[in-house]
Amino acid sequence: MEIYRTFEGQYQGVYLARFVNCPFYKTPEDYETELDKIQDHLQNPLYVRDFIKSSQSGWKKGSYKNDNLNFLVKQVLLESADLFDKLDKISEESLGGDCFETLFDEFIELSKSERIDDPGRRKMYTYDHGSFLRLYGIRLGNNAIIVTGAGIKLVGKMQGSSALKMELNKLDYLKDWLKNENITDCTEF
Repeated sequence: MEIYRTFEGQYQGVYLARFVNCPFYKTPEDYETELDKIQDHLQNPLYVRDFIKSSQSGWKKGSYKNDNLNFLVKQVLLESADLFDKLDKISEESLGGDCFETLFDEFIELSKSERIDDPGRRKMYTYDHGSFLRLYGIRLGNNAIIVTGAGIKLVGKMQGSSALKMELNKLDYLKDWLKNENITDCTEF
């Protein structure tokens, strides 16, 4: 695992994961971090279209099985721009001092039972209602989120999509890695 800062001189806020020695997943060589990969994929109309059509997305089994492919692609592409704008705003706000509320209002626990887990699995929606995209990360201490990936969610539960199941596995791997390395806050990056 490698953890990267979002900004030079950063001491809190949003950090970025790179999976290097993970037994089941590796960040592709073409990308420095998972966020670089996410931005490239979610802003590429062909990638989004091919992904939604693939069995990995769960589209034909999920909540949006009756929606038109072109409609879904268009919505995901529009939403991705808003997602990255929102992440930029959160990243900048987190640099100004106490970022606890900024991070925790935006990155919520995957389930209610994880509310106080540290490190804990988190997700961020693009919008308050109706988001197709999720940004996933691990909360570390009271002032850091480490982004591990993103997903196009067209199914009810994450287990309904092999791509989202991979995102769960990445979250779990980073959470375990942080515990095993005895990393308890972002000063140790």
